Formats: sequence, structure tokens, C-alpha cells
Amino acid sequence: MKTNLKRAAMVLLVIAGLAALTGSKAFKLHANPQVCTTAILHGGYGAGTTGLINTSGDPNDIRIKTFVPFAEAVYFLFDGHGNLSGSSTADFGGSAFPVTFTGTYAVNGNCTGSLTVDAGASGIVHRDLVIVDAGKEVEFVSTDSGVVIAGYMKKQRVDGE
Repeated sequence: MKTNLKRAAMVLLVIAGLAALTGSKAFKLHANPQVCTTAILHGGYGAGTTGLINTSGDPNDIRIKTFVPFAEAVYFLFDGHGNLSGSSTADFGGSAFPVTFTGTYAVNGNCTGSLTVDAGASGIVHRDLVIVDAGKEVEFVSTDSGVVIAGYMKKQRVDGE
């Protein structure tokens, strides 16, 4: 019986201590939401992209037959300071070809962002980003007119990272 009273007293003491601590502004049970910066994206990322590209010269022509399938395997290299480069193998309507690119990116405090890529003859590409899992993954969607493309990136682990 004394053992049960001691246990009950200990539990009440722990609960009272936690209540006192959680009421204090110096102690928080929940961390503040993460604030993102360009530094969250650094190093290599592998990406998969799929979608459709409108081949009509008229941007208002959105008939199904004007859209051609697109898929791409991409390697992105982010420098942590707003610059990126990379390479990919793109498949546009069944024809595969290599692409190299450079570009810039911006990250907002709420872990959203954007990137702009200059892919030479393949054109300028714009994408909006959502950074998740502390920068280990990035979801993206194209913001270019006539392009319906989405994908994801995953941080590459190199040398035990």
C-alpha cells in the first residue's frame, strides 16, 4: 500500500512539475515552425518530372490533341545561395534528348519558393516549389503557360549524409 501511495505521489509531482514548466514562457513543448531560407536547398537532388506540353502556337488552344506527353529524369545541384545547375534526360513525345541548365531559386520563410532555369535551346523554365522534410524533399509544379508538369525532388545522400 505504501508503494502505491509513493507511486501516486511521484506521478502527481511529475504532472505538477510539467504543468509549471509548460506555463512558463521559458519552456515550450512545441518547437517554433521552421523558417526556411535559400540555404535549406544545398547539394544534389534527384528529380522525376511528368506532364504534358501544349505544342500549339496559340496559347488559348487547349484541346487535348495539342498536348504532347513529357517525362524527365533530372539532377539538380543547389549551392545554398540561390543558384543552381544540373542536367537531365528529357522525353518529349517519345523522343529522348539530354538537357543541361543553370538557374536561380528563391525560398520563402514558409518553405515555399520558386526557380527559374535557362535550358538553352529547350527554353526558360519556371517552377513553384514546396520544400518538405527539412529540405530532404521538394514538390514542384510548372508555372509556364501551356505546360502541365509536376514532380518531386529528393536530396541525394552522399558519403553518409
